[in-house]
Amino acid sequence: MSKGDDVSKTFRALAEKAERKFACVRDAPLHPYGGFGLHQTHFFHNVFKAYTRLWKYQQENRAKLMASGLQRWEIGEIASRIGQLYFNQYLRTSEARFLLEAYIFYEAIFYRKYFDGSAKDRGIRFKELRFHGRFFMVALLLNRVEMVKLLVERFKELVEDSRVQLLKFRDAILTSYHRNEVWFS
Repeated sequence: MSKGDDVSKTFRALAEKAERKFACVRDAPLHPYGGFGLHQTHFFHNVFKAYTRLWKYQQENRAKLMASGLQRWEIGEIASRIGQLYFNQYLRTSEARFLLEAYIFYEAIFYRKYFDGSAKDRGIRFKELRFHGRFFMVALLLNRVEMVKLLVERFKELVEDSRVQLLKFRDAILTSYHRNEVWFS
C-alpha cells in the first residue's frame, strides 16, 4: 500500500467521523432550553474539533489528496460545513464573533470558487445553491451590501443554469418516450 493510499484512507476516515458528528448536531434545537444545555455545547465542541482536524489534515496533505482523486468541491464542502457550524453557533449564542467566522469561511469558498464546475452533477449543484443561500444570510446579517449584491447575481445565474439543465433532462426523457412502448423491468 502506498503512502498516497494511506493519506486518502485517513482523510476519508476523518471525513466520515466528522460527518457522523455533524449529523448529531445538525438538527439540534437552536436554543439551550429546547434540548440538552451544557451537553449541547460539548457536542458542538467535538464537531468543531473533528472538522478542524479534517481541515488541517487536508491542508497538510492537499497535493497527495488531489493526486488520489479529491475534488475541489469536497474541500469547499468541508469549509462550508465549518462555516455552517459557526453560523449555527451564532444562532444559539448570538455572539457576533461566530457570525464573522462563518463569513470568513464562506467568503473564502466564494472567492476560491470551490464549487465551480458543479453543473455536471446535480447533487453538487444543490450543495452549491445551499452554500450560496447560507452565505447570503450571513452577509445580510453583517450588512455586507456589495457581497449581498454579488451573491444575488450569482444565485440567479446558478438557478437559471440549473433550470436550463433540468429542462434539457426533461426534454431528453420526453423525446425518448414512445407511447405504445411497454417496458418490463
